[in-house]
Amino acid sequence: MRQFIRHPISIPIHVHPIDTPSAQVAVQNLSTGGLCFVTDTPVAVGSLVEFIIPNLEPDYHGDGIVVWRKDQAPNLFSVGMCFITDDEYYRTRMVEQVCNIEAYRKQLAQQGRELTPEAAAEEWIAQYAAKFDESNSANQL
Repeated sequence: MRQFIRHPISIPIHVHPIDTPSAQVAVQNLSTGGLCFVTDTPVAVGSLVEFIIPNLEPDYHGDGIVVWRKDQAPNLFSVGMCFITDDEYYRTRMVEQVCNIEAYRKQLAQQGRELTPEAAAEEWIAQYAAKFDESNSANQL
């Protein structure tokens, strides 16, 4: 049984396995426990990973450790990483909220309604923050 609810993501997150600098990586989903990504490099379980979310000001940097790997094809691997510390968990939760706010702002822009990031944050928090907190507190390990 899955510990955390996964959230498919459309925002770019760059994952950099520390011992494999040339790896091509595509993030599949984010949960409050970690990230799942696909890579062309066989990253070993136990490897340290750095991730960056460049859409935030400033860019968000975090660290994780690879906890599982599944071979999908000869040169394609699904990799699961967890955040290293509880502090990382809380920071990542905040980042996830910021990403939701930015997605909300972009959705409104596509509908012709331009909001500043601050105005979008105020509106998103008023409408969705309680539901976001409930869904995250309902996550199971």
